[in-house]
Amino acid sequence: MTRRSCLGAAALLPVLLFVASACGDATGPDARFPEAAGQHIDAALLDRAYASARLTPGIRSLLVQRHGVLVAEEYFNGCAPDSLEHVWSVTKSVASILTGIALDRGYLKSLDQTLQDFLSPIVGSLPPDKGRITVRQLLRMTSGLQWHEMDGGGEYSRWVASPDMIQYVVDLPWAYAPGEAFLYNTGGSHLVSVVLTQATGTSTLDFAQRYLFGPLGVTAGGWWRDERGYYTGGMGLYLRPLDMLKLGELFLRQGLWGGARVVPQAWVRESTAPFIATNDAVPFGPQYGYSWWVGRDQGRDFYFANGYAGQFILGSPAFDLVVVATSAWRGHTWTSAGVQWSGVIDVIVNGVLPAVRM
Repeated sequence: MTRRSCLGAAALLPVLLFVASACGDATGPDARFPEAAGQHIDAALLDRAYASARLTPGIRSLLVQRHGVLVAEEYFNGCAPDSLEHVWSVTKSVASILTGIALDRGYLKSLDQTLQDFLSPIVGSLPPDKGRITVRQLLRMTSGLQWHEMDGGGEYSRWVASPDMIQYVVDLPWAYAPGEAFLYNTGGSHLVSVVLTQATGTSTLDFAQRYLFGPLGVTAGGWWRDERGYYTGGMGLYLRPLDMLKLGELFLRQGLWGGARVVPQAWVRESTAPFIATNDAVPFGPQYGYSWWVGRDQGRDFYFANGYAGQFILGSPAFDLVVVATSAWRGHTWTSAGVQWSGVIDVIVNGVLPAVRM
């Protein structure tokens, strides 16, 4: 190459760099998340959050949607868009949504109806004091029944292994007076599904298909049932991450979907409002509504459904944002599942949320 040609290339380099800068880095955060800037999300910070997600053991999906636009979607560890994920206790929030629909449609008269109203025909022994527990108290985890789950006490395993999961719950001793204090209880949430079945005269899954899953185009890939055939209200539902996103978006739209009313607006607001302190039962969820955790961090208000080992639907109305995550759950101890859960929600709260601008 001659000296002249070398000088020509050197002179051209600033022009090439300018053009590359003007066009954007074809492999940078803006290229990986082309919708981010338009939705006022910092692509570089979002990129860091996804880099953290890739290093988080067990995470299987992470989806971020703002203003109805899917800004980021990634799957890990064998998960794919059509993978049906066991969402564990996210099921509780779905049962809560169905309760609001049943109340609106007149199948339930009031949240203050009691177990006596629904369980007495099917439970061989329903103590009168347990019969006075209300649907509202079940949804808010204030039934007062003794239950050792969040403390690693093994109640869940004993309940699942029992010959009659409904009778097991109503036979529990008291820990508090009903309505007095928060005590997380998956068995109590199961009774919500039993109440729905008794009130509507159809199974919880059929009711969901007609009034919730069907209108949203949600695919339920399975749902556990107890030995009597009742769909479990506290866990056992299988959903795709994209369908979880639809449920989160439904709540951001205040219960509207495609212009049609699916869930009463008042129910969306009431069920995600902080009602009772959880005594820091889980990080970032100091308050509880109707089977939704309610939190605030770094000036950002949000609510979330969450499940064992890291299943999440998080909504932030102020930011018009939904974040969904699913995670592997097989082979865990209670402790290792908790560690994984904490890692996933840390990615969401300390990674994704700071990337969102008003």
